[in-house]
Amino acid sequence: MGQFERLDISRQLYNLARSEMSEMARASGGKNFAAANLQEARAAFAQVANEIGTQYSLGYYPSNKTRDGRFRQIKVELRGVKSANVRAREGYYAPKQ
Repeated sequence: MGQFERLDISRQLYNLARSEMSEMARASGGKNFAAANLQEARAAFAQVANEIGTQYSLGYYPSNKTRDGRFRQIKVELRGVKSANVRAREGYYAPKQ
């Protein structure tokens, strides 16, 4: 295998890893930060620190107590608040007996 083939494989693996990280962040209600250098990494850490200081955490007890292992959808909405963003996972799997 030549240098260009190895470079192409590395690029494909890198793009796959970025895609998987973005999907994991989206599915968990998180956020993915891309940083190509130390300055961008510092900016990402500053943004994370800022968001941690202004976030809220919600919890609830589901009305459906069935322990069937099925997916339960979650929908979080803000009403009457214009300067806030909601990041939440799409749902969870109920416990299974």
